[in-house]
Amino acid sequence: MFLALLFFMAGSFQVFSQGTNYFSENRFADYPIISLKENFFGNPVYFIEGEKIKASEVRAYMEIMPGDANKFGQVNSRMVAGNALYFGGLGVGLGGLGYLFSNLDNVPNNPRVLSNFLILTIGGGVISGIGTNMKRQGVREINGLLENHNYLIRQEEILGPYLKMDVRQNFLGEKIDIYEGPNLLNKQRLNQIKRDFPELQSYLQSAERAQNWSVALDIVSLVSNLVFISYVAFPEFQSSAPSNLIIPLFVVDLGVGISSSVIRRNARNRTRLALQQFNFRD
Repeated sequence: MFLALLFFMAGSFQVFSQGTNYFSENRFADYPIISLKENFFGNPVYFIEGEKIKASEVRAYMEIMPGDANKFGQVNSRMVAGNALYFGGLGVGLGGLGYLFSNLDNVPNNPRVLSNFLILTIGGGVISGIGTNMKRQGVREINGLLENHNYLIRQEEILGPYLKMDVRQNFLGEKIDIYEGPNLLNKQRLNQIKRDFPELQSYLQSAERAQNWSVALDIVSLVSNLVFISYVAFPEFQSSAPSNLIIPLFVVDLGVGISSSVIRRNARNRTRLALQQFNFRD
């Protein structure tokens, strides 16, 4: 009788242990971490363990949270429209540049050539800027959705604070903010986390260098735009004499704008990668 009781207790303990393990295991263990990287045009490209995947596959993984999956689909559609505006505005701007060079010999005799060029260039820039803002906002929202998704499927494996990023526009260009959960980190708190987790500093080094270069180019771009508006655009509409600064300033502004955009994108990609490496390090 005593031996039978012992066997019963041992069997019950084994069943209880199995049940405890069953309910404590991560039910999303087979779901992979999804990474995001912006390409040259600022569009999101998605990866799983270095392999590129489609937006439709991302949405399929996110179906564990149907609300987030639906929002992802809506934002992705909005970004397609933003792309159309961006390339449409770019085409208008390039058309204006082609118009100027094809009529360059007529500039001294026909001041309207420069006026038409400015109208096309500014109009194309406005259209392209609207499309760019739509894409930028879309990437921000999708990045947040992916951060929440990755946290959901790996929250039991996270070894420290879960850090996220966001981007906001400021007077010069943009600033990358880092959050601990929902809380924005000030410089003191971020430095404290770096002291507690030295690997974070090593992950963020290249990203911070890219951000510093981005700020420097944004300052140059701002100065170039102010000079263009003050000494070329406004006087051009009031005078028939073409400005000798118009083409050099346009080339400088175009070059700085492209370079600044590339470095800002690089800073965002590097920061995003650094935080993901920190959050899901072994």
